[in-house]
Amino acid sequence: MLKRIDRAISVICQAVSGLAFCFMALIAFVDSIGRMFDHPLLGAAEYVEFALLLFFFSSLAFVVRDDSQIRIGLFSDLYKPKLQRLEGLFTNLGELLALCLLAYMMWDQANRLLRFNTLSSFFKIPFAPWVFAATVLSLAAIWFAVRKLVKRRNDPVPRPHAIPEEDEF
Repeated sequence: MLKRIDRAISVICQAVSGLAFCFMALIAFVDSIGRMFDHPLLGAAEYVEFALLLFFFSSLAFVVRDDSQIRIGLFSDLYKPKLQRLEGLFTNLGELLALCLLAYMMWDQANRLLRFNTLSSFFKIPFAPWVFAATVLSLAAIWFAVRKLVKRRNDPVPRPHAIPEEDEF
């Protein structure tokens, strides 16, 4: 059941991310051709802003799911297995907390934009629905972070360069 949910969320995020990326590429192409003939695409910047918002937050779910964040660990490969598990747990909890904070901030910002009826400058469309969509997409990243945290407890990760335990000498 959980794998089906994972797959459904992945498909939705992949579709949103792919469509947003292709849309941005198309807008850039049409705008650059139009500029050559002194007729740039009107509102191209806003098209790209909205597509980039969707692209970023839909791709965030993949970064979390695949554990492909950039981490700096100078000696993390040399930790003993118990310290590796503790460091991994601390890192995953910090990541989950940061994602929850990000989702809350996006939700709060969307509510403010809705309350003040903030409109885009060129198309005069409301910003709030776009930020609410980003909030929902960040919930997908939170889902994958929680799944990774639960899975981590059951899967020890072998490190080939780790210092062996005392009893392994």
